[in-house]
Amino acid sequence: ITKNGELYNVDGNGNRVAALCYGPKKVILVVGCNKIVDDLPAAVKRVKTVAAPLNARRLHCQTPCAETGHCLCPDSLSSMDGCASPGRICGMGVVTGRQRNKGRIHVILVGESLGY
Repeated sequence: ITKNGELYNVDGNGNRVAALCYGPKKVILVVGCNKIVDDLPAAVKRVKTVAAPLNARRLHCQTPCAETGHCLCPDSLSSMDGCASPGRICGMGVVTGRQRNKGRIHVILVGESLGY
């Protein structure tokens, strides 16, 4: 979550981020305060340097970030830059700036670190 209120979510197949774009009448996100960043470039960098490597390692993915602990292109502002591994877990990114259906997406911000 950016300080401006944008949501940046990343997934390997898109099945987890699809519901943010379209589908259920209500979407509830429970988010730890460790996931608050200044802006979208900081969100991309956080995924590449924290979330994706830790999740890839946890899931035993055969990716460079699981082995090294960081993305091949950690300083790139593009979420598309990175490895070409078939097991890549950061292949799709969705930015949610504003939901047209009022009350559809609810964000519950928890005052502690949750997940990566």
